[in-house]
Amino acid sequence: MAKGRTPTPSSITTASRNQRDLKQKLIQRDGWFSRVGYVMDRSAPPDITPLPDTAASMLEAAHIVPFSVSKDQPFRRVLSIFAGQDMELLLTGENINDPSNALLLLSDTHRYYFGAFSFGLECRDKRYFIRRLVEDRVLNRDVLRHADGEEIYFGQGSNPAIVKPSPLLCNLHLAVGLVLRNSGVAEMIIRVLQDEDLFNDGNVEGDYWFQVSASLLERKLRAVQVSDESVIDDKMDADTNGNIDVSGHHTVCA
Repeated sequence: MAKGRTPTPSSITTASRNQRDLKQKLIQRDGWFSRVGYVMDRSAPPDITPLPDTAASMLEAAHIVPFSVSKDQPFRRVLSIFAGQDMELLLTGENINDPSNALLLLSDTHRYYFGAFSFGLECRDKRYFIRRLVEDRVLNRDVLRHADGEEIYFGQGSNPAIVKPSPLLCNLHLAVGLVLRNSGVAEMIIRVLQDEDLFNDGNVEGDYWFQVSASLLERKLRAVQVSDESVIDDKMDADTNGNIDVSGHHTVCA
């Protein structure tokens, strides 16, 4: 990138899914509680106590942009369209496992709500706000603990110097969620993510690969992009702080 060239897939180191190390970094950054839902990790020291109405549970590192994207160059190109800038280096190699691309979440909140674009995080001026993308009746308790638009705080752990969630990636996740929800194709996201977890991080072959995994999501996003490419070019841009114009994405959906 310093020489002005986009790296080829062969020049990028393949990442491995190392959830344990990433989770430890997130605990050091944010403490023993998930920032969404305030759930305490079950492995917290004895002097850490859960909130009165919240039981301790096993938290996990939730990628903002899924790990499988690191292995899917066409999908990264689609996300670059949404971000308004080249995402190749940011989402490949060990960069995909950087703390800037992860949150501590309860497993179900990760897989069936954040991963399924039922809610997202909007970042403006280095502040984070939770945004609900579906009706309250289909959200779980973790998300409902927060009002829509409530500020979420990161960096309360023993090492707050660890980088916080990337404003660009948070807003990218939210923007994609807005498009999917408003275009009526978000219902297949849970199936996509579940299949990728079950089938070797998305490395499935044959006809099944065409029907599920990131391939399906990629085609859906491309269809939305092609339907009004000129509007996307105008609206889906990111400023220097990584603040994608979420209102512009909503306009595209409408």
